Amino acid sequence: MKKIEQIIKWFIVGVSIGILIFIGYSSYQSSKKPDKIVLVSKSIQSEYVFWETIRMGAQLAAKEEIPFEYVGPLEEKDVDKQVEIMNSKIEEGADIILLAAADKERLALSVENAKKKGITLVSVDSSVVGLTEIVATDNVDAARELTHYLLESINNEGEVIMLNFVQGASTANEREQGYDLVMAGQAKVKQLPTVYTEGTTESAYKKAKEIIKQYPNLKGIVGANQYMTEGICLAIEELGLSKKIKVVGFDSSNVIIEALEKGIIEAILVQKPFNMGYLGVKVAVDLFYGKKVEQGTDTGYKLITADTLYDTENQKLLYPIIR
Repeated sequence: MKKIEQIIKWFIVGVSIGILIFIGYSSYQSSKKPDKIVLVSKSIQSEYVFWETIRMGAQLAAKEEIPFEYVGPLEEKDVDKQVEIMNSKIEEGADIILLAAADKERLALSVENAKKKGITLVSVDSSVVGLTEIVATDNVDAARELTHYLLESINNEGEVIMLNFVQGASTANEREQGYDLVMAGQAKVKQLPTVYTEGTTESAYKKAKEIIKQYPNLKGIVGANQYMTEGICLAIEELGLSKKIKVVGFDSSNVIIEALEKGIIEAILVQKPFNMGYLGVKVAVDLFYGKKVEQGTDTGYKLITADTLYDTENQKLLYPIIR
């Protein structure tokens, strides 16, 4: 009987010690704060409104938590530079990294190495192999809505083309996928081969002029991001083809908004990059502290036309301000 009592006694002692260790570890974990949040962007050019707005959202959220650093290549096409920057932040031992991968395959090894070092990772805007936590637009659905609007504007007949940016970026692939899904069901619309560029306004402008010359019966063009949309608008205006060729595009900038006011472009698909940056940080911090989060956070989008350009909510999307 005494032996059984001793076993029970030591069992209770063991359980108590285990509970105390767990409480102590949990307290340590909850008190341990990340030193810094790093956002590795596809581009850090200040002219790229989309990325600047993501930065503003992330920076605001980070101010509520911890210090913030914004890094990345100048141009989206410079994937090698983004890989280099990402790897340097991993070596520095960053606690949290938000990654907007310019290429979903080529950043995969960096993601794997970051995980091995225990770095908390979240994708923003673009997916990357090996990482399921992502805060982004549903690009397939957004491209479908934008394409439907274009087809309505050309009465569902004629030649249509998409001008896309850097191949390998998940966003470029998904937007083309959404566009293709809509185009596949059209009887009187001819889908011309999608054209890729170097991902700059200048390259989009040159390609748009080439396309217009190559396809004299062209009725509609889809711009797959800010720079593509800007380049198309500049080409259309220069050639005096407003209304003759219908244009729709992703994202906004002063150039694009002016084109919308002038009737050079029919509609723009505006994402919510401020939300993307802000929620990206919030999700990452929750992950750091071991909280359960959704694998995918859809930040939404809005189709804006000349008729809805000055709606209060749309103005907030087009001109986000943080102090």
